[in-house]
Amino acid sequence: MSNPISQRAGPRCRALVAAAVATFALSAAAADFASSPHVTLRLSSSAPPGMEDSKALVDTAEYLKKATNGTVVLQPFFSSALFDEIAGMGAVQSGLVDMAVACTCNMTKQTDAYLFADVPYLWREMDNGRAVWNGPIGQGIKTELTQKLGMIPLAYTPSGGGYRILWNTRHPIKVPADVQGIKIRTTATPIEQEFWKGLGAVPTPVDVKEIYSALQQGLVDAEHLQPVWLTLLKHDEVVKYGTEIRALAVYRVLMISQKSYDKMDAAQKQAFAAAMKVYEDKGYEYNRALRETAMAQVAKRGIPVYEPKGAEMKLWEDYGAKFMASDVVRKSVNQATLEAAIKAQRP
Repeated sequence: MSNPISQRAGPRCRALVAAAVATFALSAAAADFASSPHVTLRLSSSAPPGMEDSKALVDTAEYLKKATNGTVVLQPFFSSALFDEIAGMGAVQSGLVDMAVACTCNMTKQTDAYLFADVPYLWREMDNGRAVWNGPIGQGIKTELTQKLGMIPLAYTPSGGGYRILWNTRHPIKVPADVQGIKIRTTATPIEQEFWKGLGAVPTPVDVKEIYSALQQGLVDAEHLQPVWLTLLKHDEVVKYGTEIRALAVYRVLMISQKSYDKMDAAQKQAFAAAMKVYEDKGYEYNRALRETAMAQVAKRGIPVYEPKGAEMKLWEDYGAKFMASDVVRKSVNQATLEAAIKAQRP
């Protein structure tokens, strides 16, 4: 039934009522945190401010401050201002900082639980990360790290604008046979090195800070890198060709120490959980947007990016399946986890 008083009320009266309701809501929100502790969470990140997870963290910090009436302040430090990526996670574990962000591939000093995520051709689509990280696999990792290390994984976001692209300075690459003899920059990770070695390439470990000069001087001919990182590091000034082989996607994990998490009371933890959902959603959103920007810059540079299709793409995928079943993967990666991650991505 309609309210006759409401029907007779003019715009000014309704505005006064709305203002009163809003004031009450704000007062109620403030009251929810009136007895809450004031908590500042210092966060270490190696990523520069313009990366997707950094932009998402800025949005999340603003959301969290409002959601907790200023009682929880998230204070991110970017560009390795506190620690580099590997040291940052160690600092969370030791209590030197409250939170940190790192690529799952850089978590090997703490755990081997993330090794499966670096197996080529595991990730069928970028958004499939949610099905894995937010499902039983992610929950199992969370339980393990919380109990063993006192560290809580909070959220996962894709990094660098989607799949890594195979960039090179020599010639167009369409099929796996075209990689033969190419000197490709790799990390020291055995899985990555063996993947390229199996294609007839020459894996060459090079520190990320030295890749530009290595490409320029011909010490390496190629690299496998996400497009946002390519443009950010200005490697688009030296590479000449790109190929979308869709072999590897990179995810970053946001971690908090158990002790820091427990500084918050129940109401703050509830708001914090909502903030982590904001962080994840924003991370995916920025990842897509930054990819478009980076690829536009690559196109402006005149760098062709080839997309294998049909029989050509099947050659890459077939090699990926063969590599996934190889001894190097079986000896390094928990097979049950790998199979569960594949299954979680099926429609």
